[in-house]
Amino acid sequence: MASKRSGREYGNSSRPATKKKFIWNHGIEFKDAEQRNRYKALISKPMTACRYPDVTTVENLGISDSVFKLLNRLGLVDLLRPMRGFQNFTYECLSSISFPKDTSRLENPDHRISFRLLNIDYEMSLENFCN
Repeated sequence: MASKRSGREYGNSSRPATKKKFIWNHGIEFKDAEQRNRYKALISKPMTACRYPDVTTVENLGISDSVFKLLNRLGLVDLLRPMRGFQNFTYECLSSISFPKDTSRLENPDHRISFRLLNIDYEMSLENFCN
């Protein structure tokens, strides 16, 4: 007499497959584990929406008429509304930024800064970065 089985083959588990946890990484290709760890720390913090360009700053500089006229002609007045569209750039840059100090030349150090943006590595002098 044949034994009654539930149709499962031996060796297969009756437990359903578990889904892998997906971490939203804003399209960033991490350079290494260190950048991934910094990214995880950054996304746990709240991000405040900001304006690009900042209306108050534009007014304080006295160039608001020119900026509004330019953006209106280009159809980009929406840039003056609060937005969160730059989260990916912010997270990518902040999670990858590195600033090792040049201690080999004390009189005239060549401090360099490196970071990633749009999955491209950049390196430049601190002076160029500040400019």
